Amino acid sequence: MPVRTMLLLCFAPFVMGALQGCGGDDGGGDTSGGSPLGECPPDSTAQAEAGYQALQDQCVPCHLSTSEGASRIGAPEDVNVDDPASVTAEAAEILSEIRIGGANGGDGMPIGAKLSDDTIEAIRVFLACDAAQ
Repeated sequence: MPVRTMLLLCFAPFVMGALQGCGGDDGGGDTSGGSPLGECPPDSTAQAEAGYQALQDQCVPCHLSTSEGASRIGAPEDVNVDDPASVTAEAAEILSEIRIGGANGGDGMPIGAKLSDDTIEAIRVFLACDAAQ
């Protein structure tokens, strides 16, 4: 058997397996209707309030609607956590940036800024519940 044929037979299963993960929805996993925020869990009032408070404590310094220019420290002008309409409109982006934290050194939060997993989950619950209303 030629070497080329042997290589093709050896690598074909790997290629097919890799291609199976490309595109389309396999129907599993996310049960939130496709929302990157997930579902608003029942009885989540206390956790949502903690998430709201975390946004106010951690994010307002750079994401305040009255902040401009250098005082925003590079925060996008359209994401203001003191404006409910902005929070609702940008909820998925807010959660994404919070999850990334300051690890990327450019976009997102300042370098080294990282919230605890519990705080991130509380913010997720607040965003999921608030954005659903």
